Amino acid sequence: MSDFSNLASRFQFGSTRWSMVLDAGKVQGDSAAAARNELLVHYHDAVYRYLVVKLGDPDAAGELFSRFAERVLEIHPFLQRADPEKGRFRDYLRAVLSRMVIDWYRQQAKAPQSLPDEADPTQPETSATEEAEFRKLWTEELMNHAWRGLEEIERTKGRPYHSLLLYKAQNPKVRSEAMARHFTTVLGQQFTADNIRKLLQRGHELLNDLLVEEVARSLKREPNEIVTIDRIEEEMVELQLLDAPRRAALDRYRQQ
Repeated sequence: MSDFSNLASRFQFGSTRWSMVLDAGKVQGDSAAAARNELLVHYHDAVYRYLVVKLGDPDAAGELFSRFAERVLEIHPFLQRADPEKGRFRDYLRAVLSRMVIDWYRQQAKAPQSLPDEADPTQPETSATEEAEFRKLWTEELMNHAWRGLEEIERTKGRPYHSLLLYKAQNPKVRSEAMARHFTTVLGQQFTADNIRKLLQRGHELLNDLLVEEVARSLKREPNEIVTIDRIEEEMVELQLLDAPRRAALDRYRQQ
């Protein structure tokens, strides 16, 4: 795990999801303002994509995301009501966005009454379909951050893990020999098929390690909290992320 334990990129803020939200809900302080900006950057893609799915209109989703951003920056009550004791952060975030979508549709229909700002987002009107949609987006966002972490490892360590895995993902039938010739030309370094196979194997291990760390970070309520292996495993099972290689990554995480 030493390849990425000291990374300091904009994709790994060093703060956990809940601690970021709790800091963002504070009225004053430089750390509170930084946390609000951090929250918007970190969850921009997931929030926007969820709104596109729910509204079916990228322009409307952009407008509603702008409203979400305004609420965050203006310290809307939903930030101050955030409570990790009531459940996982992804469920809380989905509930907040679900309320905003309902409010949007009511406004478009010119309903006489829209949801008040004080509506409790911890009690959303939801469905199994909506939960599945958001769970899928959340899973993709966790994977995106793991991939970005791998990209940062490549940048700082000079090992082409990210480039190789991405190329292999885009060209699943390509053989190691062909990859060796391709990257020898592209990177100006000599690669053999055996080099490629070893780098791919190590890259997959690192990517899975990063994913486990990202899941663990998403479950923390305090920066120094130790999340149990059972909680991480339960979350990965629910998100349908736990296969044999990731279980091996979970075992490596356990050994830290």
